[in-house]
Amino acid sequence: SQLVFTGQPSNAVAGNTIAPPVQVTIQDAFGNTVTSATTSITVAIGTNPASGTLSGTKTISAVAGVAAFSTLSINAAGVGYTLTANGGGLPQATSAAFDIQAGGGNKLAFIAQPSNTTVGAAISPAIQVAIQDGLGNTITTATDSIRLSLFPAGGLGGTVGARAVAGVATFSNITVANAGTGYTLTAFAPVAVPAL
Repeated sequence: SQLVFTGQPSNAVAGNTIAPPVQVTIQDAFGNTVTSATTSITVAIGTNPASGTLSGTKTISAVAGVAAFSTLSINAAGVGYTLTANGGGLPQATSAAFDIQAGGGNKLAFIAQPSNTTVGAAISPAIQVAIQDGLGNTITTATDSIRLSLFPAGGLGGTVGARAVAGVATFSNITVANAGTGYTLTAFAPVAVPAL
């Protein structure tokens, strides 16, 4: 008469398998497992705080009344995800909330690009560089120092080094001393690859 998450999803890193496996059990009205049930159960994201995508095998036939999902993963870091389970015409079940965390920092990305400006004037809005995992999630615990450099070299002014706060470094007073076109900025941090 009901579906129950008997193996709740646990917190995981974005893109990594949720472990231990999520389990959904087919039960009677008294909470007993219906061991003869082989119903196909499908799981999906219920609450989706970061517009994540659920990957892995999402439909599994129950064995002895239990469907175990051992390959599930979500690609976007967020707090308060839930899963839903459906199958056999039974009422939908919803899991407990869980979190998906960003992975280790391995790249930098300009999330607020530099804009055209006049010689000596601060580039506005402020330039922002994020420390991200391989899936593009900002590492909100990262506090690395990030530096900017200008190509062609020369003429870069303002505070060119900043420490990330919640994974994002903000450069609010960057200036260029020489008029020109086609300038690019590069961001560097000790643990990340350059971002152009």
